[in-house]
Amino acid sequence: MVCVVIMAGGRGERFWPKSRWTRPKQFMDLTGSGSLLYLTYKRAARLVTPERIFVVTGREYRDITRENLPELPAENIIIEPAGRNTAPCIGLAATVLRYRCPGATMIVVPADHLIKDEEKFTAALATAARLARHTGGLVTLGIRPTRPETGYGYVKTGAGVQLEKGGLAYQVSRFVEKPDAAKARQLLADGGYLWNAGIFIWDVSVILEAFRLYLPDIYAGLLRLAASIGADTYEQVLESVYPGFPKISIDYGIMEKAAKVYTVPGDFHWDDVGTWKSLERVFGSDANGNVIHGNVIAFDARNTIVDAGKRLVAVIGAENLIVVDTEDITFICHKDRTDQVRELLRELRSQKMEEYL
Repeated sequence: MVCVVIMAGGRGERFWPKSRWTRPKQFMDLTGSGSLLYLTYKRAARLVTPERIFVVTGREYRDITRENLPELPAENIIIEPAGRNTAPCIGLAATVLRYRCPGATMIVVPADHLIKDEEKFTAALATAARLARHTGGLVTLGIRPTRPETGYGYVKTGAGVQLEKGGLAYQVSRFVEKPDAAKARQLLADGGYLWNAGIFIWDVSVILEAFRLYLPDIYAGLLRLAASIGADTYEQVLESVYPGFPKISIDYGIMEKAAKVYTVPGDFHWDDVGTWKSLERVFGSDANGNVIHGNVIAFDARNTIVDAGKRLVAVIGAENLIVVDTEDITFICHKDRTDQVRELLRELRSQKMEEYL
């Protein structure tokens, strides 16, 4: 049995001011085809029935998740009472799945990625699920890099793995954190490196054993949760245990430490749509390198992204800028400084301007 877990609890701060606490990036419709969460769900539904799709999100997003995914059973929304990064999120989901879907193979996908060539994507996931069952290991999807990207981590492929029904897979020899530009160029020149897509596949029992080995404090809390599932005390135990978990990623907490880690390379178009600059890759640029959306007049603009609503946004001579206009905020940023958005949001909090968050 295969189950899909969608992680949908993030706040998408780097897409501010369109992404807000009340409606973060995963609930945005960037393409006109539905929210990023909805598109992720539709891809999952190519593999499994709605009863085998689970969404992990914050309590404040329960209603908007149901609004976006009316076909999803309400009981398949798993609430995390506090944001604690991907390791606790995945541990919570695995604990619930061990109760709801014993013996399942678990596919974990973020809710805010854009993926084209969905047939190739689902084929890669099917290969990864076979690999996870065959090896009893931890599997990540790797994306063949098309540029020296500094915003993604990388995995180094090791020895190849033969699968009975075909499909390409490798052992992972090492993980590489997000590199600087020079290091990223060197990785591409060396070859054998894939982008780490943050998409994981493993048997539920295998990932829980990995928690026991590498994150024992979290595992102890998960055992307390497991004992309360199906009982009236579950919500109370969840509220008591989960906020105390450390904020740690699954990559750092488990994947970089585990012995049996594999990767399946993907040849499909994938983008984590991390910042406003990613719209250039999603939509492509015009002859002047601009990405224009909404009620905009751009005169003599170069390499600029403008996202407007009803209000007219007019730019003259803009170059290498990001301009985003909403009902209550106009945001202007140099394209090379998008990483400072989170600093700006911290400044808003320090100035007691939370209404803009």
